[in-house]
Amino acid sequence: MIILRVLFIFIFFHTILLANPTLMDIIAKAKVGSKIELPSGVFQGPITINKPLILTGIGKKSVIQNNNKGTVITITSPDVTISNLTIRGSGHQRYSLDSGIKVIKSSHVVIKNCDFNRTLFGIILQDSFNSKIINNTIKSYKEKVVDNRGDGIRLWGSHNNLISKNRLFHSRDISLNRSNNNTVRNNIIKNSRYGILINMCQDISVVANIINSNYAGIMLKGGKNIKIRNNKIIKTHLATGTGIMIKNGKNIHIAHNTLTGHAQAFYINTSTSEIGMQRFIEYNKIQNNNVAFHFYSIIKNNTIKYNNIIGNLEDVVKDIPKSKYYNNDIKLNFWDKYVGFDRNGDGISDMPYQVLIYADKLWQFDHRLKFFYGTPLLSIVDFIERLAPFSEPSLLLEDNQPKKNAYAY
Repeated sequence: MIILRVLFIFIFFHTILLANPTLMDIIAKAKVGSKIELPSGVFQGPITINKPLILTGIGKKSVIQNNNKGTVITITSPDVTISNLTIRGSGHQRYSLDSGIKVIKSSHVVIKNCDFNRTLFGIILQDSFNSKIINNTIKSYKEKVVDNRGDGIRLWGSHNNLISKNRLFHSRDISLNRSNNNTVRNNIIKNSRYGILINMCQDISVVANIINSNYAGIMLKGGKNIKIRNNKIIKTHLATGTGIMIKNGKNIHIAHNTLTGHAQAFYINTSTSEIGMQRFIEYNKIQNNNVAFHFYSIIKNNTIKYNNIIGNLEDVVKDIPKSKYYNNDIKLNFWDKYVGFDRNGDGISDMPYQVLIYADKLWQFDHRLKFFYGTPLLSIVDFIERLAPFSEPSLLLEDNQPKKNAYAY
């Protein structure tokens, strides 16, 4: 029965195609649950799908395009599948969120194996649930200013969705806004703004993505129960380029990631009012960055364990002097700047690793002094300060049990 039904739709499609109907006419006449197979060629949008059906093409040679105006495909029904299409030519208006596909108040939508190019936003899920975005290639319009591009994938108020195996180039972000219980895994995001933006979300898993050559890797604003695991976050641009940015949030687990080539691997802005342990940063490879950990002000409620911290210009930086440091569980990390002994051979160094503020690090609090960073003058002042300090240096961070040797990962 299913084969006969698909054959009927295919014959029906070719029959009415001879009368030059629009693709929207074909969709309007199709029965609920039908499968429409488009042949190779270019079909004019925009189209709206307001019933359950399958719309598929042949090896992405089936093209649906707009004339650079509005959204190409709008979905307002559950149980819709879009696959094997090239989708292009959306409008340029940000206020109307012109996009390749916009899904509104729907569920169980699948968008897979499609190419999006010359679209402002790629795919938008708005108030939509239990859907899948899989194995698509997405590019925004070419804009030198990255903020003028649209998000490759944007979720707003959308829960229980999967974003997997997509490739995003020259777009803005994968953006999750007030959207809960979503998984973002095995995607490649390159030459964009934020690789992944998570804004006021709960129960999010970000797993095994490759995030390369963006302005920031992962931006996390608020939310709770966030898991960031097994990602490769490589090379961000500009003097502010950051691997993972954290502004507030609760119960954040960051583990088994590689962060390399950033101005700052981590930037952490902690709420002064938060209570209890909030951030768990463990088993990460933090290597060859300007700064490993950059704290805005207070350093508290952090668990930092089992990390390899190697080849960074600075291990810890803080913007605001004399702010508090407490309620941290920092131990068993390997710091390549630590100099000490392990006399009993248990793999743990005998003395704590302390990151202290001497004269050579005064530029942390007054960035005008950064001009003199590494100069002989500042180095001499620092040597004298360490040899016979006039005042007690400031403690930024302490690892009570630093590892003597690096972990093998």
